[in-house]
Amino acid sequence: MRIVIVGGGVAGLTLAGHLRTRGMTPIVVERVPEYGRVGFWIGLYPFSANTLRETGAFERYAEESLQIGDYVMHSSDGGELQRLSLADTLAGVGGYMGALHRADLIDLLLTAAEGSELRMGTTVAGLDDQGDTVGVTLSTGETVEADLVVGADGIHSQTRATLLGDLGLDDWGYTAFTWWAPEDPAVGIDVHEFWGAGALLGLYPMAGKIDAIGGVPTPQNLDEMDQAAIRAHLRETFADYPEPVARALDALEDGDVLPWPMVDQRSPEWIFGRVALVGDAATGFLPTAGVGASNAIKSAAVLADELGRADAETIPHALVLWERRMRARVEGNQQDSRRLAKMMFVRGRTVAHARDLLLRHYPVEKVAEQVMQSNTKPF
Repeated sequence: MRIVIVGGGVAGLTLAGHLRTRGMTPIVVERVPEYGRVGFWIGLYPFSANTLRETGAFERYAEESLQIGDYVMHSSDGGELQRLSLADTLAGVGGYMGALHRADLIDLLLTAAEGSELRMGTTVAGLDDQGDTVGVTLSTGETVEADLVVGADGIHSQTRATLLGDLGLDDWGYTAFTWWAPEDPAVGIDVHEFWGAGALLGLYPMAGKIDAIGGVPTPQNLDEMDQAAIRAHLRETFADYPEPVARALDALEDGDVLPWPMVDQRSPEWIFGRVALVGDAATGFLPTAGVGASNAIKSAAVLADELGRADAETIPHALVLWERRMRARVEGNQQDSRRLAKMMFVRGRTVAHARDLLLRHYPVEKVAEQVMQSNTKPF
């Protein structure tokens, strides 16, 4: 089978790696000329991390990632609202939740996908559905006859736009500003989030450093704000937050602060004949439940599983089986992320105080269990 994967990110490289274990050699088309140290903290739930075993990538993932201990939720004054032991919660489904830089995850997925035809600095200029095949015109001028095209080109998917037009993104009105801070003994291996009124500050540890993320209402003049203005805005927003937030704010001067718009999207369709969407191209996630990358990996692995039992003629049937296995799970996890966003980003101190009182009595493990339950049933 001739398979073209559009996008060499988490979903695309995962799919390529799993196809390689089945003797296939996909073409991976990636628009950037080379990979760099871009991206943020990623934590993988066991239901996705365990799929890395098939491609031989799990051992390296376990070696290079930091095992997360507890998830600790604080009010903005530092009071502990809840503490969840991730190891205990996940014990029955693999037990290990590791965190690493997105660039490191891409690197190990690249190794797992070795042998694929990787076309860097290349985009897809056109798709021509010919029924039994799809003609793929590349920006280099080359045309490839493919039995299957998989759009794994992210939340801003050009593949999706080609098939459905510009559907837009669901903008939640918040931007997460992220920067790197040094290791902090007060953080250790635990994730700490400080929930305020209309703002949230999260500290997410990985080997050697912390990803600090400040979620705030998107400033109306964001496009005009330089780094100095962004830093000043974050310091003002989180000025009254306790340690270790203050130490993380001290690290604002050590590098660039990157804006991360809080947007998501849900494609009404995943399959278009012999073209399919996977990962964020099909269902883009808010980062609030930290489950977007995990769903992209699992979806890609399950797609490879179905394709491994198909031939060129039966690819359309394999795609239908894959969607039946994955769509409800993925969209259910997306809904979990949306529910968390509504709880996190309430505005007004009175409403935030009421939310904090509720959270002291509503066990946060319920949210983790909802995410896991949809992914522990047989696939």
